[in-house]
Amino acid sequence: MNSMMKKVGWMLYGQGGRLIFQTIYFLGLAFVFTPYEYGIYVSITAITVILSPFCGVGFNSLLVKIISTDNKNFPRVYGNALKITVYSYVLLLIMGSVAVCFLFDNYFFAFKLFILISLADLLFLKLTEMSSQIFIAKNLVKISAHILNFISLIRFMSVLFYFIMVRINPQYTGLLNWGKIYLIGSLIFTIYILIYTLKKNEKPLLREKISLSYIKEGIYFSIGLSSQGIYNDIDKTLMGKYTNLETTGQYGFAYKVLDVLFIPIKAILAITFPMFFKYGKEGNIRKTLRFGLKIMFLLLPLLILICVLSFYFVPPLIKLIFDNKYLESISMFKLLLPIVILRNIHYILADAVTGAGYQKERSIIQIIVAILNFLLNIYFISQFQVMGAIIVSIVSDLLMVVFVAILILNKLKDDKINLKGSHNENS
Repeated sequence: MNSMMKKVGWMLYGQGGRLIFQTIYFLGLAFVFTPYEYGIYVSITAITVILSPFCGVGFNSLLVKIISTDNKNFPRVYGNALKITVYSYVLLLIMGSVAVCFLFDNYFFAFKLFILISLADLLFLKLTEMSSQIFIAKNLVKISAHILNFISLIRFMSVLFYFIMVRINPQYTGLLNWGKIYLIGSLIFTIYILIYTLKKNEKPLLREKISLSYIKEGIYFSIGLSSQGIYNDIDKTLMGKYTNLETTGQYGFAYKVLDVLFIPIKAILAITFPMFFKYGKEGNIRKTLRFGLKIMFLLLPLLILICVLSFYFVPPLIKLIFDNKYLESISMFKLLLPIVILRNIHYILADAVTGAGYQKERSIIQIIVAILNFLLNIYFISQFQVMGAIIVSIVSDLLMVVFVAILILNKLKDDKINLKGSHNENS
């Protein structure tokens, strides 16, 4: 119990620091840029978030599973993960560039910004997160916490350095100049973390061929995460197309505040994720569900308290810090608050499904919800603008809860039938 509390403490430190620096980071971006510029940033970032799970084809999550269940294969999978992360990034860069071409009128500007952000947030961030997950899976939570802390510190420093540069030279303004600073900081940090990870762990086998069986399993992880990215962020991309970039900036700002509220919960979910695999050996979904429900019922009161306090205290803070700049985002933020609770429920239930060996079924559900989300967003955003995006976001998270719950009930029913059958055979 003390060991678990220490892990939670270190992850809360990591996520707490991340919470502080990430909050300052996105508040800083919102402060130094206009809602129109912030809208461009939000739309470009949404594309990278949607593509991000396919960078590495799910090998980050696969590494956690391998370390938790079959550590002797770690060097081989680690080598595979490093190579496939680089290969997949090149492909995603092409795909993202095509998407930018269709979504933005000012293609050349958007393309340059996409290159800068995708290198930092697709390739370099993925390599850094890989190291963080390796240390979590090996119970070196303290190291992982430091890495998580510094990820957001680098982002914050990019805004701070940009702000100083603009003060020194007022002509040094614009998203592209900030993007260059952000990219350089991300590159330096990623190189340092990779060297440190290689010193502290078994060396990756880079000459080993990429295993097709690992790719197959990794694809299930990446499809699930990408589908999750689609129903979380496709609305911001479509908002830029069907509304205007200023409204997109207001909506993106409200969503960023929402994401900040969920960061402490992510700390606990990051720690518990490897444990689901240990409880779920031999497809035992009863044990993973029992473990997941304990976590859920511990977190729900905390989340409800966070939502109630945020409803009353976040709007005055937005007015105080930004004056009248992001007033429209306040009502959007209040309407989006139920998502914080819904995400907690379906993330934990879905991790119980994955831990029991049903990642394929989880991915199918996420694909279905992502497709529904995309189709609903096209209609509702074109008809009802930002209100349509809010409705679809809440409905999508609710559908995830319902579909995953139905899957679990079916698997429990199957287990009961199989157990009864085995008893009959023995008798």
